[in-house]
Amino acid sequence: MKRWTFLLVAAAFVAGMVLTAAIAGEEGTVLIQNEYSKRLKNPVTLSHKKHAEEYQVSCTECHHTWKKEERKEPQKCVECHKEQQEGKAISTKLAYHKLCMNCHKELQKQSKSAGPTTKCNDCHPSKAK
Repeated sequence: MKRWTFLLVAAAFVAGMVLTAAIAGEEGTVLIQNEYSKRLKNPVTLSHKKHAEEYQVSCTECHHTWKKEERKEPQKCVECHKEQQEGKAISTKLAYHKLCMNCHKELQKQSKSAGPTTKCNDCHPSKAK
């Protein structure tokens, strides 16, 4: 009985992940979720479509070395950026914060429309209590 319950829960989890990915793909959103053991903030939802099409951010701004002709999909950030800094690698959290916040701050300096730059909850929704 426990085995069937486990299989049912596992199947529901996989179905939920597939459905979430399908919905996110349709709407052009990406869920940025750290995989750290201590998750202090909720995931960030990023409009990939808006950044790529409306703001015209090039693919390599975020996916540093991705070459479409070599790989259909870019690597996930966590493939290079780990929880703990290894050698010269920057942690995932620091990489996201530097890339996103620095870009938004630069837009602000240019008096252009910019996303959040200082308040955590502007990007990370509050955790439900």
